[in-house]
Amino acid sequence: MTSEDDVEEDGGAATDGAQAPYAAFCTAAILAAVHRAAIWRDSKDFVDTRSRSPPAKVFEALAQSRAATCSVAAREFLNEHFESGPRERSKMPELADWRSEPAVARGARCEKSREFATHVHELWRVLARLDADDYAEEEVGAEGEARRTTSSRIRLPYPAVVPGERFRETYYWDTYWIVLGLLTSEMPATALGVTNNLLYMVTTYGFVPNGARVYYLNRSQPPLLSSCVAEVFQATRDVEWLRQALPLLVQEYAYLTRSERTVTIRDTETGETHELSRYFANTTRPRPESYREDVEVARRATRKVEDAVAKLEAKRKIYRHLASAAESGFDFSSRWFLDGDNLETIRTCNIIPSDLNGFMLRVETQIALLAREALVSLENEDELFAERVYLNHLLEKFSRASEVRRRAIDAVLWDDDVKRWRDMAFEPLMGEDTRGIVRDRDDLTAASESPFTSDFTPLWCGACDPDSDQAYEVVESLKKSKLVTDKGIATSLVESGQQWDWPNAWAPETHMIVEAIQIFAPREEEYAKTLAHSWLRTAHQAWKSTGYMHEKYDVRSTEDGVGKGGEYIPQRGFGWTNGVTLRLLEQYGFPQD
Repeated sequence: MTSEDDVEEDGGAATDGAQAPYAAFCTAAILAAVHRAAIWRDSKDFVDTRSRSPPAKVFEALAQSRAATCSVAAREFLNEHFESGPRERSKMPELADWRSEPAVARGARCEKSREFATHVHELWRVLARLDADDYAEEEVGAEGEARRTTSSRIRLPYPAVVPGERFRETYYWDTYWIVLGLLTSEMPATALGVTNNLLYMVTTYGFVPNGARVYYLNRSQPPLLSSCVAEVFQATRDVEWLRQALPLLVQEYAYLTRSERTVTIRDTETGETHELSRYFANTTRPRPESYREDVEVARRATRKVEDAVAKLEAKRKIYRHLASAAESGFDFSSRWFLDGDNLETIRTCNIIPSDLNGFMLRVETQIALLAREALVSLENEDELFAERVYLNHLLEKFSRASEVRRRAIDAVLWDDDVKRWRDMAFEPLMGEDTRGIVRDRDDLTAASESPFTSDFTPLWCGACDPDSDQAYEVVESLKKSKLVTDKGIATSLVESGQQWDWPNAWAPETHMIVEAIQIFAPREEEYAKTLAHSWLRTAHQAWKSTGYMHEKYDVRSTEDGVGKGGEYIPQRGFGWTNGVTLRLLEQYGFPQD
């Protein structure tokens, strides 16, 4: 491995193992040794593997070994100081509110629907995890001394419900659809627990990381914490809990609106300026969980760059774009590619995404609504005066922020010709400070000519009024987009080989589109039902064919309907697929063929 792949640690992170235990998993030197040893087929398996030795001892042994230059020495070093692979679940956590047959199964109109709902509901216990499975407070070393071992897992206070298979930990945006499914399964206590896990991470880190692993602490994911809080509050009406959650939503919002995550757009015709959001990971090095893959992409992308300094700088930009695409949840998709086809041309940070700004609008709207709910609950007591002032401040601030965001989305991202929102791209400038990006509206171009399901996400987020002409125009645009098939809604029309492109259909995109139509275009309710039934039919067919629920599905006529593509093998489980399936079964029942 050449030194040009070993870029600086993010933000000056300490490499002293005693001060930063996670460094044992994330330093370029160890990740390069893992790559050289070729023990783990999946890069993520190594960073999910516990060390046998304390971090300080790992670094000392690495410095004394030939692991940096010899594959045999690398394997010996790793076998001595790390376990053979990730630890799997050792026991089933107790989910106190799980019952064998929830209402969605009891109320099924046919045996096929009842059987399907019961099976998916059963999977919550399969996907539940405890941190104890990955930690031991003390273990005994070879010399008999007590010592702590190191895990990359972030400890969470409540049982987690994970996506499944290689995704052994909590993931941020997955959790929203897991919460929906848990509530459909009449499991509000478990839904509260997994939401509290996200709130705990805001308390600890100031934001919700991509997932509950320390190597995810340089990025987040689509911001749906306020959506989780809103759903749980609606189910529990626990006002005391809501009042504790609100300041954490505000804290996360401060992170989401940091200057490096914001692009200012000037409208030269009206004189207005608009602030919009972009994905921006705080890293310029390969993702630890995809180290081998990222190094290879950067190598291909810079193979024609001869100057060593320019090559290193280009690789750093590639690594940031890759991690930022992972932050988007669309990892990967042609929507991020300059040439619309090749991962090596990725430019995530140079795009203003339509879905992210929709999500931000939803966050702002929901904080205002939740503040209003908390205000209504307050009794007229003098000692609550300060809290009343605070909640009124939140209501006013976030109501105003949502209005400003909505105008910005309409002015910058709405395409009146095709009646949908679009990702907009801007050209980076040499030496530009990432914390102060400013562009004229006329300098922006559509990031892609192809439609994506993400183009329609702002409808779900409230970018237009319910039952408005614009809402129905968006639905008509969806119908004309060719994304909709008899087997589901394809994420895009581009067949790039990436998993967030044709021919894959995904649970979150399907749910957002169906619910958006329900709420904002109610006269198209029958169309929403048709889309829901297409999803249910495809998911059921794949389950009957394979015995599993899957991460994604192929909308073409295939034997098992399982989606493919991307940088890892197709995954089964699967948290958000189960949540969306249960919610759509509850709302529409099983399609009667």
